Amino acid sequence: MKTQGKYGVTATAAAQVLCEDVRNFSTRRRNILYLMHRYLVENGYYTSAESLKTEGRLSNEYELCDNIDLDGMYLEYASFFNMKFGKYPKILKKVGPKVKVEMVGKVQEKKETKETKETKEPPKRPPVSEASLANWHLGVGAATAALSNEPLQIVKMETSAEVSGQENACEIEHGHLGSDDGLFSSLDWQSLAQLVKSSILQENIKIRWSDVCGNQRAIELIKEAVLTPIEFPQLFVHGLKPWRSLLLHGPPGSGKTFLAKALYSETQGRVTFFNITASIMVSKWRGESEKILRVLFHMAAKRAPSVIFLDEIESLTSKRDRATDHESSKRFKNELLQLLDGMEHTLNGVFVLASTNLPWDIDEAFLRRFEKKLLVQLPNPAERSCLISRLLGSSVSLNPRLLDKLVEISDQFTGDEIRLACKEISMHRVRCATKVDRSMASPKESQASIEANVEEAFRQVRPLGQKLLAKHEQWQHENGS
Repeated sequence: MKTQGKYGVTATAAAQVLCEDVRNFSTRRRNILYLMHRYLVENGYYTSAESLKTEGRLSNEYELCDNIDLDGMYLEYASFFNMKFGKYPKILKKVGPKVKVEMVGKVQEKKETKETKETKEPPKRPPVSEASLANWHLGVGAATAALSNEPLQIVKMETSAEVSGQENACEIEHGHLGSDDGLFSSLDWQSLAQLVKSSILQENIKIRWSDVCGNQRAIELIKEAVLTPIEFPQLFVHGLKPWRSLLLHGPPGSGKTFLAKALYSETQGRVTFFNITASIMVSKWRGESEKILRVLFHMAAKRAPSVIFLDEIESLTSKRDRATDHESSKRFKNELLQLLDGMEHTLNGVFVLASTNLPWDIDEAFLRRFEKKLLVQLPNPAERSCLISRLLGSSVSLNPRLLDKLVEISDQFTGDEIRLACKEISMHRVRCATKVDRSMASPKESQASIEANVEEAFRQVRPLGQKLLAKHEQWQHENGS
């Protein structure tokens, strides 16, 4: 079948050339040497890489393509082998015990006599592996014994592992040395660990606790759970442990995620912050979601102190008695319940922070796992005044009368809705500055016109918080802590 490409015959010819390169032995040898050279350089073996370049006669005429990597080819081969044979390839194996061949009789005596007469040291040979040397001695000894009719004595010698008392040393498989951490010994678990590692925040966010208007109770609880154990570890002795989990609930836009951002910014460099979403946790493969959960909590414990932030947690922890729940969803929830508060009490230094807009949709078993459940309140008049002054102080001159009017209009507004109203005012000034007829200078707005536009921008916002606030307050009264 001819290769179908954009350039017709050219694509067919290129495919034939590539096929010949793959089948050609000298080309394969050259490519392998370049792969080895790149691998040595990337891992810091510069002397070995220079020696390989000299002995292999590698020139600067060629270089590896961007999408070619020896480690990637290794992993692809292991995956192909597993898909074809149902198991991963075993690359290395333990070296067998040394075999020492001793000749009993005249041949050995003649050899000893000859060695005592020799005063000149034999020339040094290049190093040979122990297994190859043992096989060579065995073959030569057997041939000599057959010629001389002398008995052949084979003595088993101790290996280096037996001498050091490490007879049950872990095998090196797939390039990873065995250790006491057996969770990541499999290639599948390592790929899941890379997926979870991608959820660790590395962004440079500049938010301080002073930027949060209100919600002082939530800030105090978060500091008690994360910062206090770091700054005063001597206080948590004799069984006393900091808060392990906190559930923040409230109307949309009340500042739950903003609190998590402030926590990340204040603890950046001291705490590992995992930002977990449903796209990371849910997998289409059977049983993989539960494995991702276990890898997440295992990595969080290894990198403690750490924070696991679960935004919109109701999507992962809905009630389990629903008829529409799938079996995989139930397994995932059971695994999460077991990790949050099960037999494995190894989550020292791990703080679980979750947020939700619908706490009444969360299963009761998950609610019990959260030690603190707190309502993120809407800003009061003093907090709204501070927030409006901070957002509009640089663009609009706010007199006390206008500020009091805006505070009155923004009653039952969330913090995000106040931000949107202030953004509308700023965008109105942008519209005035970017009129179509720029040749004519725009007339300067009067103070009365500015105040009217500011009030109109605030009146355009339809607050959603007041619809859900009463329901959140009732739920906090019944289930909060």
